Amino acid sequence: MKNSNFKDLAARFERDGFAIAPDLITAEECDKLKIEARRVLDTNGRPGASVHLHMAATSPLFRDLAADARVVETLQAVMPHGVMFLSDKIVYKSADKKFATPWHIDCFYWRNTRPKLSVWIPLDDATAENGTLTVVPGSHRKDWQMVKKGLANGEFHDEISNADWRDGDIVTCAIKRGTGIIFSDRLVHGSTTNTAGKDRYAIISTYQAPAADEPFDLDFPARKVLVA
Repeated sequence: MKNSNFKDLAARFERDGFAIAPDLITAEECDKLKIEARRVLDTNGRPGASVHLHMAATSPLFRDLAADARVVETLQAVMPHGVMFLSDKIVYKSADKKFATPWHIDCFYWRNTRPKLSVWIPLDDATAENGTLTVVPGSHRKDWQMVKKGLANGEFHDEISNADWRDGDIVTCAIKRGTGIIFSDRLVHGSTTNTAGKDRYAIISTYQAPAADEPFDLDFPARKVLVA
């Protein structure tokens, strides 16, 4: 990535809490990763699960992706103090998994740890119709509260309780497969409902600055310092 592109990506990330990096991986690589994701889900996933953690700990293909030079080079634009891979997960949606992901912030799930960011890469073209990522630009600058809400089926999900943005503030990230969206763990984000009736795979990898392991880190066996 050229220096001017580095600066532009860093400026967008600082301003909006996220930045889009086109063509991080190729269409051919997306196809191979989809096949591998399906294999891991069939072998190790819970029946009917739409999310599977620790892909890099299970699959050499996903381990290589987490440390891919193209990904790491892009991350260095917004992580000047080094890059450490923490964890990843595959998110799978199909005609049977239509639900929208509620608005949330990731730092709620790792409170009292150092800041992190994630890279969301769809392995299929991502659209408003098949459950793509939605974000609220600039929301990483505000403090948010999360609460548990009950669902009709008796389950619970976490949701932001003090939402004050308008529909016009929301960006629906319709992007080509292989594109990366880098976003802060304080950015409000969710997803659209999958109404397309088609499969949609995405890999989400999380990174942080290198430091001594915190207790939270110990749950992630594939963690690795990539740039000190």
